[in-house]
This record gives sequence, C-alpha cells and structure tokens, in this order.
Amino acid sequence: MIAESLAVFLLAAAYDILLGEMPARIHPVVWIGKFIAFLRAHARPSRASGIALAIIVIVVTVLSGHLLVKAAGFVPLLPLLVSAYLFKSTFAIRCLLQVSRDIGQMIDRDMDEAKSMLPALVGRDTTSLSRSQASSAVIESLSENYVDCILSPIFYYLLFAPFGLGLEAALAFKAISTMDSMIGYKTKGLKELGFAGAKLDDLVNFLPARLSIILIALARPASASAALRAAFRYHRATPSPNSGWPMAALAGALNIRLEKPGYYVLVEEGMVPDTSDVPRALHLMQTAIALTLAAALLVLFYSA
Repeated sequence: MIAESLAVFLLAAAYDILLGEMPARIHPVVWIGKFIAFLRAHARPSRASGIALAIIVIVVTVLSGHLLVKAAGFVPLLPLLVSAYLFKSTFAIRCLLQVSRDIGQMIDRDMDEAKSMLPALVGRDTTSLSRSQASSAVIESLSENYVDCILSPIFYYLLFAPFGLGLEAALAFKAISTMDSMIGYKTKGLKELGFAGAKLDDLVNFLPARLSIILIALARPASASAALRAAFRYHRATPSPNSGWPMAALAGALNIRLEKPGYYVLVEEGMVPDTSDVPRALHLMQTAIALTLAAALLVLFYSA
C-alpha cells in the first residue's frame, strides 16, 4: 500500500516538475471549479446552502477520483498512472515558481504589464502599487501559496497514505481550497454561502501553515532563528489565521518588510523590498520545496 503511494508520489512530482500543468480541458481542478460554479448558480446565499455545497463538492470530488482509479483497474499499471495524474493536479510546484519568476522579472521591465499579471497571484488592487509593493506582493504570494498549493496537499497525502486514502485526502483538500478561492469572500452574496468553505480552508491549512515555518527556516540555516522569530511575532498581523506564518517566516529569513497597503505589515524593521529580492525569495522557496519533497519521500520510503 505504502509502496504504491510512493510510486504515485514520484510519478506525480516528476510530472509536475518536468511538464507543469495539464491542459485546462482535462485538468481535474478546473472541473472541480466548474462544479462549484454550477452549484453556486443554483444555491441560495445562506450559510445552510454553503454547508450543503461544501459537503457535496468534497464528496463528489473524492468519490469521482476514487471511482476513476477503480475503473482503471482493468488495465495493468493504469490505476497507478491515473492516481499520479489526479494527485499531481492537487499541487503546482513548477507553475507557482514560474509565474512568480515571470512577474518578478516583468516588474523591472514593464511595470504596467507586471500590474496586469499580478492578479494571477494576488487578490489586491494592483493599479497603484509601486515597484516595492509589487515585489512584496509576489514574495507574499509565493510563501502563502507554498502552503496552499504544495505543502498542504502533500501533507494530507502522507497523513492518509497508510490507510490507502492518500489520494482521496489530497483531493478533498483541493476541493476545499478551490471552494475557498472561488466563494470564500466576505462580499454580498458570498459572505454566508462561502462561510463553510472558508472555515474549512482555515482548518485544513492550520497544521501545514505552522509546519511551513520549520521548512522555510531549514532552507536558510543562517537566518533560521530570524525566520522563526518573525513568524511567532508577526503571524497574527494578517487577517488569515494561517497565511501570516509562512509570509512572516520568509520576510524574517530575508530581512525584508512585506506590506499589503491598508491591511498589514510584516517585519516592520526589515529592509524595503526591491525587485532583486524576488530571486532571493524564489531561491529560498525552491530549497524549502526541495526539502518538502525529500521529507515526503523519506516518510513514504521508511513507511513501506
């Protein structure tokens, strides 16, 4: 069981690193998003409807993945490939790093174009951002999405792999994360409907967010203590109960000041970020991701 989970993990990681994202028309997360959009269009803007929507999305996502793997059992090795394909869809290493790198480089070349690209990473208004604030936005998003797009799905895969449910757990996480990104807002019409999805997202990211500061600290041993101090001092500054942990840890490790204007400041005593800090952040997060993959492989290998 664990040996199969290890093989699935290796195939999924190799697919992501070498090929990146699959086409949208056959991307499982795109289909989850379409299903959420369909349910949203037919749901009342109430908390009860939001709870029902969350349950339906999670159950349908998990059952669809499980049954798809079972249906592939008629062909040798196909269940392994289908499992790896589905698991890969729950995390996005190459995409996160590439988009962050591209926007970081664009801030130097064409600020207006960079502002138009930033919504791919952040939800804030980008029209009035300075170069420093745009660089901060990229670095903040990079660290926050490290948890949501990489560490958390891998964490739940590992946690449930001994029970033969690693893929199902990763898919359940991705269903919750996708719900939060689509309807987890405090706007009219979504505040009540998206409440359940948003709270579930806070819950499932609780442990991975706190685990992330250890991996970020290990990725830059010389600044490990600074990263941990910043995380414990500033993690409450953000509205989210989870995003402040990795963002503050990265800011502390790099000794930079991260700010979302009008909302929060992390590591006030740090240097104002510049575009040159984006490659530094990318290098550190690449190391943290490598440590994450290595740790996951060790856990699966020694559990086999």
